[in-house]
Amino acid sequence: SGTLAASNYNFTFVDGTLTVNKAVLTVTADNKSRGYGSANPTLTATLSGFVNGENSSVVSGAPSLSTTATLNSPANTYPITVTQGTLTATNYDFTFVNGTLTVGKAILTFTAENKTKVFGAALPELTYSVTGFLNGDTASVITGAPSLTTTATATSNVGQYPISIAA
Repeated sequence: SGTLAASNYNFTFVDGTLTVNKAVLTVTADNKSRGYGSANPTLTATLSGFVNGENSSVVSGAPSLSTTATLNSPANTYPITVTQGTLTATNYDFTFVNGTLTVGKAILTFTAENKTKVFGAALPELTYSVTGFLNGDTASVITGAPSLTTTATATSNVGQYPISIAA
């Protein structure tokens, strides 16, 4: 406080108001991933922007998180949408940042099938099997075929020879 003076004036004082507005917390949906044919992971979010040394203990409730991806969704990226849900805090408002759910491709296993032949006979047709289909998928989702080769020939001696399989 200082000394206030003016030779030609008297003073009148009018109090003002200092308004303390809420700070803003950012609620960010955490990015997630899963394989094709797997259930969606638990969706979570991270809160940031706390002030005065506060932490999540001053927040109650939880954000609402959802995604458009379902068990049958193809490999791709899908939004994770975050909204206020039941979040409340005395000193904070909220802003929201959506995340991404990445659905990765599942793995198919191509196995060269074992074959036999008699010494001197022609090589049998080399074949393979495929395992790992999900969601009722069948071989109809595959285009092309793997390459199958062997070091054996029609004149190979008795023994075992590798059958190689590759894309």
